[in-house]
Amino acid sequence: MYEEPKPMREIHEIRERLYEENKDLSHKEHIAKIHKEAEEVIKKYGLKFKKLSHVT
Repeated sequence: MYEEPKPMREIHEIRERLYEENKDLSHKEHIAKIHKEAEEVIKKYGLKFKKLSHVT
């Protein structure tokens, strides 16, 4: 029987967890969550980016 390698199993577990955390969010809510988490990372590591108000 095939045994999934540990790194692949961990990836699947992470993907499943992320799916469960986000499955009930609307598209707009999901995007807002991504932006909020990105801002937290930017602040935590002192990253410098130009903010764009709208991307086409």
